[in-house]
Amino acid sequence: MEHNSKEYKMKLSESIQHSFHDEGQRLIAEVLFTANWLDAKIAKLIEGTGLSFQQLNVLRIIAGQDAGSANVQLIKDRMISDSSNVSRLLNKLAEKQLIEKERCTNDQRVVYLQLTKAGESLMQKGKRLVESFEFEMESKKLNQLNELLEAVRK
Repeated sequence: MEHNSKEYKMKLSESIQHSFHDEGQRLIAEVLFTANWLDAKIAKLIEGTGLSFQQLNVLRIIAGQDAGSANVQLIKDRMISDSSNVSRLLNKLAEKQLIEKERCTNDQRVVYLQLTKAGESLMQKGKRLVESFEFEMESKKLNQLNELLEAVRK
């Protein structure tokens, strides 16, 4: 669902022309609508890298490991969104020569992943682009929103 900036800035109930039964139902719609808005913003920021946000996330997870190596299960555990397509993501990153796969000698089911130099470079570029995004809210309000979202997930 693609929306222009004006539609995202208006009230959700006006944008989708719907009134909500209760605040819980409104919250569901607000969070999903905002997630789509943010996903579109991030996709626009990183479009020049040729990576999806999920692919960038995988590169960042691998880079964040002390040994510079991660296995598939660790990546699945740390993914922000559904990790059911991790194998496909890893294959695409390997095809782009951004990661290297190495099977564990003790257990052939375990695959270790490392960034290539190109993968490290592209990850750094994508990371800088995502970190350049700024919300039009003061830090205190962002902190409050983060705490409220954490409370929702309890």
